[in-house]
Amino acid sequence: MKNLILSIAILGVPLLTQAQCNCLEEFSKIKNHLESNYSGFKDKVTPKNIKQYEDFTAQKAQLAAQAKNKAQCYFIINQWMSYFNDDHVYSGLNEEAIGKIDPKKLQSDFPVEKFAVSDALIKKLENAKGIEGIYTKKGEGFSIAVLKAKNPFRDYIAVIIKSSDSKFENGTVLAELKEKSSKEYFLLYNSSHMLAFAMIKPKDGELISGFFKNGKEIVNKVNYDFEAKLLNENTLYFNIPSFSWEAKTIIDSLFAAQKENLKKSSNLIIDLRNNGGGSDDAYSSISPFLYTQPIKTVGVDIWASNDNIKGWELMLQDPNMPAESKPEIQKMIDKMKLHVTQNVNIVEDATDSSYTQLLFPKNVVVLINESCASTTEQFLLEAKQSKKVTLMGQNTSGTLDYSNLRESDFCEMPYTLWTPTTRSRRIDIGEGIDGIGIKPTIYLTEKQDWIQEALRFLNNKN
Repeated sequence: MKNLILSIAILGVPLLTQAQCNCLEEFSKIKNHLESNYSGFKDKVTPKNIKQYEDFTAQKAQLAAQAKNKAQCYFIINQWMSYFNDDHVYSGLNEEAIGKIDPKKLQSDFPVEKFAVSDALIKKLENAKGIEGIYTKKGEGFSIAVLKAKNPFRDYIAVIIKSSDSKFENGTVLAELKEKSSKEYFLLYNSSHMLAFAMIKPKDGELISGFFKNGKEIVNKVNYDFEAKLLNENTLYFNIPSFSWEAKTIIDSLFAAQKENLKKSSNLIIDLRNNGGGSDDAYSSISPFLYTQPIKTVGVDIWASNDNIKGWELMLQDPNMPAESKPEIQKMIDKMKLHVTQNVNIVEDATDSSYTQLLFPKNVVVLINESCASTTEQFLLEAKQSKKVTLMGQNTSGTLDYSNLRESDFCEMPYTLWTPTTRSRRIDIGEGIDGIGIKPTIYLTEKQDWIQEALRFLNNKN
């Protein structure tokens, strides 16, 4: 059932119906849906913080009532959803729905703002500190001014001041930012009347990686390419930036190509920095090289709301659903119906002792950071049980406790809401990771060379 649930969850079935509604109604629809169907709601909103939650919700509802267009509405709804501090609660563009909207209506619903940036202001921003400033993309004739432009919905805007691409006109407000804390911002990106929401943490207080600001390049040093190489005669290095289903064949190929080196390398470094997860099956090639003892996994409950039950019933009607999976799903639905508005055990605790410990590698370092999330964290929970493995780096994202997402439509906007329906029972034994992440055994700072630190550690182990 575990693998069945994980593989099916990405299909989704819309649960909300399309209707004409204003922003406050849209906000209320999303709020009510999450309160009824989100598997983490009762953990996130407790008697201790319910007043805080109600005050925060009332504040955002008041702003929703003031929204002048759907872009502002979408921004407020996503800011409200941030209360749950769960990256598995999110929204995204519904391309099928947006393709059915008349272009003129799209322009009026999600207007692209114009903002005049004078030469004097540009000169002033060239020396600005913090996130304000002029950001230039080297060799592309593309410059953006980030400046304060406060209103109830935002604190900053990002305006195009130079572009060689006719799609981006000078004076176009490309993004709006709302400060969440001194180090974190809500960002709403608007390109061609299509929105994207994100939470961002500017690097060294400066906004856009890959751009120059005040002549200084803002660099993200992490390699995003899949890679395998010998660092020395004893140490084999793998860079694995994704566990997406598409990445599985790449990972399998990398490990197959390094078969001989894996048989004789004492040390293994697996670099998972910025790996946001994907599918559990994607890391199946890696697990055998880490194993030293039976791997324990804690099971999962599903929140048996009426909408979640209805979603699984609709799933049975999906022509793409494998026939052999349907009896198991029907069994789960029947169980949910017996325990409506309760958590229902659908995946038992388990212990996997199917692997055989390999002689090599003898020591393994796994590099992790705050962008490691979801499936990557599941891999880490298993990997750290090995006596070979040492986690080095920084705390992971903490996005795993609530999973198996269900798809639902906004009331009217062409966007999709994703809501977790399952809950790990790790939470009940004090081993939840949401909002905390998985901690490394050895903490590293941004100023250190992480690969060199891993090599130094491994050399001392031998």
